[in-house]
Amino acid sequence: MERRRARPVCLMGPAGVGKTEIVRQVAQDKGLAFLSYSITHHTRQSIIGLPRLIQGTMEGRTVSMTEYTMSEIIAQIYRTMEETSLQEGILFLDEFNCASESLRPIMLQLLQDKSFGPHAIPDGWMLVLAGNPTEYNRAASALDPVTADRMRLVHIVPDYPAWRAYAKTRDIHPVVLSYLDNHKEHFYICQREEDGTALVTARGWEDLSIMLTRLEESGQQPDLALMAQYIQAGEAARSFFSYYTQYASVIASGVIQLVLEGSPKALAAIKQMNFQRSWSLVSALLRRVQTMAEEAVCLDDTAGVVHGVLAGLSQQMKEDPALAGCLSEELIARSGSVEDRPAQSFLRGLAMGEVNSLAGWEQIKTQFRDQVRAPRMEAYQRTGKAITNMLAVCRKALAGQPHLEFLFHLITDSTAVLRILVSDDFPQFKELLTDISFDPQQTERGRQREKERSEDSFWENTGLEGPV
Repeated sequence: MERRRARPVCLMGPAGVGKTEIVRQVAQDKGLAFLSYSITHHTRQSIIGLPRLIQGTMEGRTVSMTEYTMSEIIAQIYRTMEETSLQEGILFLDEFNCASESLRPIMLQLLQDKSFGPHAIPDGWMLVLAGNPTEYNRAASALDPVTADRMRLVHIVPDYPAWRAYAKTRDIHPVVLSYLDNHKEHFYICQREEDGTALVTARGWEDLSIMLTRLEESGQQPDLALMAQYIQAGEAARSFFSYYTQYASVIASGVIQLVLEGSPKALAAIKQMNFQRSWSLVSALLRRVQTMAEEAVCLDDTAGVVHGVLAGLSQQMKEDPALAGCLSEELIARSGSVEDRPAQSFLRGLAMGEVNSLAGWEQIKTQFRDQVRAPRMEAYQRTGKAITNMLAVCRKALAGQPHLEFLFHLITDSTAVLRILVSDDFPQFKELLTDISFDPQQTERGRQREKERSEDSFWENTGLEGPV
C-alpha cells in the first residue's frame, strides 16, 4: 500500500487496560520487532533531530543551509533492526494525544508521510498509536477531525472476560482471580474521590498478583497500605485486603495441609466454613498445588535435557567405544549448548569426576538415576497425590457450590498442573470433569489430545543403555 494511504492504527482507551500489551503480543506472534515510545517524553528536537549548518549552492553561489540530524526514534529503529536482525517491526507511540502544541504539526506529518521531519520510518515498519480519552487523562486533548481522518481509530474498553483469558497465560495469583470472579465491578474503576481520581486497572491487578507471590515466597504479609498502591480506590482496596486477610488466615490454620494429605479432619473443617472463607480455601489450595506442579515440571524439564545428552553419548559409544576414554571433555562440550541451568550444572559436575572409562559411564548412569530421575519421579508422585486428595476432599465438602467450577477451571488453566494430570490416570479429576463440564466427552477428548502431545514431548522413563 502506498505510504500516504497506509493509515496507522490508533488504540484509544483508558490507562492500564492493555493497549501496549496488545501490540506487543501481535509483534511477538508475527515475529516482528517491537519498539515503544511515549510521545510525552519527547521534544521537537529529539523527534525531528537537531539543526546544524551545512554548505550548499543556490543560484550559483555558496550559502549556509540548515540540516537536521537523524531523529532519535528513527535512529533507534535502525539500532533495533541491527540488534534483532529483524527488518520488519512495529513502532508503537503511546500517549499520542498528549503531545505538546509544538509537536502537533510534526504529528500530522507523521500520520501522513510516516516520517519525522526529513527522516522516514523504514519500509517494513508499521506505525501504531495509542491514546487516552480526555476523561481519563487531563493532559490529553480530544482528537480533532483533521487528525482523526488520518488514522484508523479502535476503541479499547475494559473487558474482564478478555483479561481472564489473558490471565491464564500469566500465572495470576488464584486469590486475585477468585476475588475478581466475585467482584467484577472492581476490575476497572475510574472515579472521582475527595483526594483525587481513584484508578483501578488490569495492569494494577497483574502487578499486585506478582507482588503477592513474591511476598509469600519470602514469608511476608502485605498490609492495606501496600495494596492501596496497586488498587487505588479506597473501597476496592479495603474489600480485597479483607478478602486476602481471610485467605492468609486459612493458610495459617493448617487446613491446607490437611486437605493435601487427605485427612478426614479436612472434610469437617471445610464444611464449617462460610461461603467467603471457602473461596479463600480454594484459592490457597490452587496456589499450593500450582507451586508443587511447577517445581515438578522444572525437575522434569531438567531430567529431559540431561537424558537427551546422555542418550546421545550412549549411542555414540556404541558406535565408537573409544569415546569412553574422553567422557569428561564430551560432557563439558555438550553442557555448553544446554540452556537449562540445573541440567548444565549437573553435566559439568559429572565431568569433574573420574568418569573416563566404562566403569565411569556406569557411575554416570547411577548418578543420573539417583540425583535427577528419582527426585523428578518423587515430585510427580507427591504432586499427583496432593491433587488427588484435594479433588477428593473438595468434591465432597463443596458439592453443589460454585467453588468447584472455579477449582476445575484453574486446574485446567495451569500448564504445570496439566502436565501432572496427563502423566497418569486421575479418576478424581475425571469425576470432577463430569460434575462440571457441560460436555464431558468433548472435554475428555481434549484432555486425551493433551496427554498424547505431552507423551510425545516427555523424555522416556527408561534407563540409559550403555555399551556394556
